[in-house]
Amino acid sequence: MATSEAVRNHIKPGIVGRPNIVLPPLSDFTASKPTRLLTKIHGKWYDLTKFEKRHPGGPVALGLARGRDATVMFESHHPFTNRKILDAILMKYEIDASDSKHLQTLEQLHGVPEHSFEWPSAFGEALKFQVKEYFEGESKRRNISLREATKASPSRWVEIAILAVLFLSTFHGFFRGDWRFLLLFPLTAWLLGVNIFHDATHFAFSDNWRWNALIPYAFPYFSSPFSWYHQHNIGHHSYPNVSDRDPDVLHHYWMKREHRDVKWLPIHKNQSTWWFMLFWWSVSVEFGLTTMQDLWMLQTNLYNEVVPMMAISGSRRLRHILGRVLTIGIIHAWPFFVVETWGKAFAFSLIPYLFFSVLFMMNTQINHLLPHTTHAADADWYKHQVITAQDFGVGSKFCHLFSGGLNYQVIHHLFPTVNHCHLPQLQPIVARLCEKYDVGYTTARGYVHAIQLHHQHSSRLATKIEHAD
Repeated sequence: MATSEAVRNHIKPGIVGRPNIVLPPLSDFTASKPTRLLTKIHGKWYDLTKFEKRHPGGPVALGLARGRDATVMFESHHPFTNRKILDAILMKYEIDASDSKHLQTLEQLHGVPEHSFEWPSAFGEALKFQVKEYFEGESKRRNISLREATKASPSRWVEIAILAVLFLSTFHGFFRGDWRFLLLFPLTAWLLGVNIFHDATHFAFSDNWRWNALIPYAFPYFSSPFSWYHQHNIGHHSYPNVSDRDPDVLHHYWMKREHRDVKWLPIHKNQSTWWFMLFWWSVSVEFGLTTMQDLWMLQTNLYNEVVPMMAISGSRRLRHILGRVLTIGIIHAWPFFVVETWGKAFAFSLIPYLFFSVLFMMNTQINHLLPHTTHAADADWYKHQVITAQDFGVGSKFCHLFSGGLNYQVIHHLFPTVNHCHLPQLQPIVARLCEKYDVGYTTARGYVHAIQLHHQHSSRLATKIEHAD
């Protein structure tokens, strides 16, 4: 997808072909959160202020729609809700066209190009119908509500409890500087975090929104929930691989090129090597996801230049910065007060988080950044989710547990509010309907195959004119 004219007008010649960001005035940094929750869905404006506290998914989920075009989030977060009920609720809060003609979305205010999908979708309706039938069966079998049936099952809670015990059991050895726990601690931190943080931030862990809102703050080493919602929920999940809307194809584009719409630079030649990929994977989480990207968003009010940040007060911005500084500080400073030698202190300060970063990247980069998915696109949102992602290790319990369900990426993108414990059961439904509607659903055999495909993608984009797919 070519960069839009609105963005192209702001390009600074000789850089990388992305918008030339102009820092907003100081007043934008100290403005309080808007008192009204206005959002735009399917071209109409709604004032959901009075509905915010009554929203079944909680105010955090609804708050992501504040001030922006929330059409995709609205559709993807209500796959099983009766459409007549949804329309009736929206109708109550609709703003008259004459009163909303002056309103602008955050995207419009920041010059982020509009991008819309075609609704409704015959393929999407078939998917929702058959998946809903599955959960209706689960609901009846367990004697619970349909919504509760889509969240973590009792067996999932048991798995989480076991992973939590394993993680806690490594604390003593790690924090007294026992070499045996140098890698074991970040490994168990990854296993517990990926199996709960991701679902919680998608409001898929529990039908009680408070659990979903609180749990992410127990895993600050993953990311700030505030920035994660912008990068992952609002940006990536709504517009995967759309170059002027998905922040995941723009991470540090001056060092790594993930999309052909990003201008090629000589430094990108390095990404064709395996050593560069290992280096990149080692530093990306802390120096990218949890630090630089976060601070850049706070400076520009945009995440990776394509996701407008929701308005927050100056004090909230300061608390956010202090929270990140404290988190990163604790992660790296504690060994220098505990272990006996400088060399060992540096090892425990750096190696665990570098290893954790590799685990994070090897499970997240192999799902969308591939030769056959990166530049795929479709006007049908549901088809777009399928052809811009791939599943790997289908049927493998190891891949499912070790990736926290990320190996069922296609199904997860189609139904983000469904807990990943259900995705193996939904995979045959999705695969069957993709075949029926002639939608290109692809899988990789496992980790090795998926990593090889990702490296092929990186190698192709390392050249000024990438090879044809």
